[in-house]
Amino acid sequence: MATLLTPLNNTIAKSPPDISSSVEEERHDILAELNYWKDVGNTSVLVDFNTPGAQERYNDLLKLDQAHSVMVHDVRGEESKYTIDRHGFQYVQHEVKDMGNLSNDEEVIAVLLTATEQLINTTHSTGACKIVTFAHLIRCFAADERQLAASQAPAHAVHSDFTPSGAIKHLQDTIKDETELNRLLGGRVLIINVWRPLKKIFKDPLAVCDWTSVDPETDLVTYRMVFSQGWKELAKANFNPRHMWYYLGGQRPNEPLLFKQFDSKAKHGMNLLHTAFVDPQAVNYNPRESIEIKMFAFLPN
Repeated sequence: MATLLTPLNNTIAKSPPDISSSVEEERHDILAELNYWKDVGNTSVLVDFNTPGAQERYNDLLKLDQAHSVMVHDVRGEESKYTIDRHGFQYVQHEVKDMGNLSNDEEVIAVLLTATEQLINTTHSTGACKIVTFAHLIRCFAADERQLAASQAPAHAVHSDFTPSGAIKHLQDTIKDETELNRLLGGRVLIINVWRPLKKIFKDPLAVCDWTSVDPETDLVTYRMVFSQGWKELAKANFNPRHMWYYLGGQRPNEPLLFKQFDSKAKHGMNLLHTAFVDPQAVNYNPRESIEIKMFAFLPN
């Protein structure tokens, strides 16, 4: 399978790609309603499903979403200003051969998992990082309404998939060999989410929050869920009017978004906030079709 790669920049690549001329689109900033958590008065929340009343507490937490009007800025034409090392996200050009001919979820996964690992691996500036893909999710690929109902809908809540502690715990759960785990922990560990449209995006685009506009100590709320087989920890967010939100208008399949969910070298872990949001001008479009692929990337210090 052939892919055409445009390098990422700095730690992930040597120079940023300029995709501003790849497709002509009119820039379209959107005043959107983003769902933050209500201020719960602390920066840590725990739900232990092994204890009585846990399900009720979990249901109560679902009610904490509170909409805030936020301007989401379109980076179209200015993509190269935003880099994964400084801002936590970056758009790249990445052509995948025959992608337009894929007809079902299995074909998409078979083609894109390998191509995405190659994108991250071959564009690293040292050419020597290890990649471990641990999750992928297709949203609304199927045309059949019954299959659509079974697909996971876009997540309309500001969140990060991991906290630093949650990222290390997930790594420990993924790499079972203790010797290999310790070797990898001796270097730099990243979690990268690669989010790609399967068709041009109109409805429910994905917004990312510039990491330089976030105060992790006050803006992020650690949310740990404990199960019989272990625990996982993600981050919710308190509203902060200083947050700067961005998306790529008219994003196409050859314009994947890369964003960090963890970086062991970065202060506070750089677990980037993100959310789907509603464009009031696109509510009548068909459901978006996209895939997100999550992977560990292991780099030398």
